[in-house]
Amino acid sequence: MKSLVKSILLISLTTLTGCKDTVSLNDKQYSNWEVNGISADSISWTKFKWVNGNLGSTFYKRIAINIPCKIDGLENVVTFQFDTGADLTGVYENTFSSLYANSPQLKSKIKQLNSADKYYENLILNFKSFSVANKSAYVYKNFGNIVSISPNDTINNIGTIASDVFQNSVLLIDYKNERFAICSAIPADYSANLIDISLDEYDRVILPMKLADKSLKILFDTGSSLFPIITDANKINLFSTSQNVDVIQISSWGQLHNVTGKVINDTFMLAGQSFSNVKAYASTRNMGTGKNYDGITGNALFWDRAIAIDFKNKKFGVK
Repeated sequence: MKSLVKSILLISLTTLTGCKDTVSLNDKQYSNWEVNGISADSISWTKFKWVNGNLGSTFYKRIAINIPCKIDGLENVVTFQFDTGADLTGVYENTFSSLYANSPQLKSKIKQLNSADKYYENLILNFKSFSVANKSAYVYKNFGNIVSISPNDTINNIGTIASDVFQNSVLLIDYKNERFAICSAIPADYSANLIDISLDEYDRVILPMKLADKSLKILFDTGSSLFPIITDANKINLFSTSQNVDVIQISSWGQLHNVTGKVINDTFMLAGQSFSNVKAYASTRNMGTGKNYDGITGNALFWDRAIAIDFKNKKFGVK
């Protein structure tokens, strides 16, 4: 058994930035994803959708990414939140149970692994021209909203697509054109600015950051979409000692709390790119920073760019 810390920064209209409790799982049960239909000769793009919504009383754009796909055995289009800060791809038990009224055959797909954990048997997610499959995908127990579903409805936020799907593959995210792809190798036009990265013990991407005389480690988390940098309150001084300029109220797995923004006064290098006039946010809840990383970056620094992540060879490129 392996203890997987769920440091999930999940930002959506219903569940916002947060940190999930530790769960004890057998990693061999949940992390064996197969990618089918990708080619080394061409990129097969799939469109994603930005999620906009209110945080507290303020409306924000691009607070999350939802990926539409089809689940084998279900006619409805569904969306999963795209969250590389999570280590396990899976479905939300409560939301998924909403399907049983119209598709009762799906209920038999949910299996009990042990007294605490469940899995989805032979989950296949179909995108435009490729699919990903797992014989025993994780079920987020007692999570999600129970919703009313009609045959032609798109079912939003049915689960999370996490970093485990992309192991041994290359992930491309083209933010400007709102699309992503999985490749077997980094395309030539993404290879000019590659840097070395590391993966943490849960195979999530850790980017190098150089700020003044400090070398910092930053978790790349698409689920923390809105924040250029977010960290624990006891680490904010690593990034900025300036006055507070911004406060955002968010919900962490149903619990409200504030994050406070400060401007990073120095220009810094992150993932081989130079940034300035950027805010770092301090959270009053545990962001999971420690020996593996000092802070977290979401999508905000790359909104007008495209990136490539080679999980197998541990490379990161910005186009």
